[in-house]
Amino acid sequence: MRIRNLYDPPTLKDREAVKPWAPTGMTASSKITDEGCEITVTGESEQGCWLNPPTPRPDGLANVVWQKKDGSYLIGLIKNMTVQMPAGVMVLTRLCGFDDRSLVDILQNVGLPLVFAATDHPY
Repeated sequence: MRIRNLYDPPTLKDREAVKPWAPTGMTASSKITDEGCEITVTGESEQGCWLNPPTPRPDGLANVVWQKKDGSYLIGLIKNMTVQMPAGVMVLTRLCGFDDRSLVDILQNVGLPLVFAATDHPY
């Protein structure tokens, strides 16, 4: 199986900072650091803040996965590819875009990484 990352470059320190959408009662800011994209969310709201895929979106994009500095993942919702952002500071290091949403589940089920540094990664 070959997995192609639709985002180039996938390393967020090499991309423009993405800022979450913040409802009334919350604020969100972002900046690029040596580690990646640092996002700071403050305030409280029942909705929470939401991070959208960066624009422009690649052709055929079906889902996105963001890798956090600690190695865990934020996986885009099936219907709109957004992820909810909790209050606090989070550093995102890499981004992967899939042209088939089911690949995320397949990779998770076999224990393979969801985000790749290369644009085309063989398994």
